[in-house]
Amino acid sequence: MIELNPHIEVIPAWIRAGIRVQVPMAQLQQVFGPTFERAAAAITAAGTDIIGPAYACYFGEPSDTVDVEIGFGVESWIESADLLVTQVPAFEAVVGTHIGPYEQLEASYEKLVPWMVDQDVNLAEHMYEFYDSMPEGGASAPTTRMVFPLL
Repeated sequence: MIELNPHIEVIPAWIRAGIRVQVPMAQLQQVFGPTFERAAAAITAAGTDIIGPAYACYFGEPSDTVDVEIGFGVESWIESADLLVTQVPAFEAVVGTHIGPYEQLEASYEKLVPWMVDQDVNLAEHMYEFYDSMPEGGASAPTTRMVFPLL
C-alpha cells in the first residue's frame, strides 16, 4: 500500500544524534539494525532520552555506495565520541509518506520524484527517512516519511 500524499511542510527544529557510515548499497539493510542499537546505547550512555522517530539521513546521490547517518532525535544536546550530534534548525521540505514494507519503498520514491520535478523545487544535498512506525509483527504496516529539505 502506497500512501505518498506529497506536500511541502515545515519540519520543526530538532537535535539529531547518529552514526555516519559509508556502505555498499547491497549491504545497507543489514547495517540499519546494529547501527540503530549502537546509536541508542550511546545516547543512553550520554545521559539523554530518545525522542521522535528513528531516522536515516542520506548525503549526496545514491550509487553503489551509500553515505548515511543513522540515529534518533534526542531530548537535549549531548557530547559523545561515538555520535555525530547536530542541532537541526527548522526547515521547509517536500514530504511523502510510504506505508508498507521497506522492500516497496523504492516504488514510493519513483512516484515522489516526478511530483518534485513538477513542483520545480530546489533540493538540498541530503534527505531524510523518518521511521514513524516500525514493523512489530502486528497487522499495521511500517510508516516511513521521505523528507527532502528545500534550499
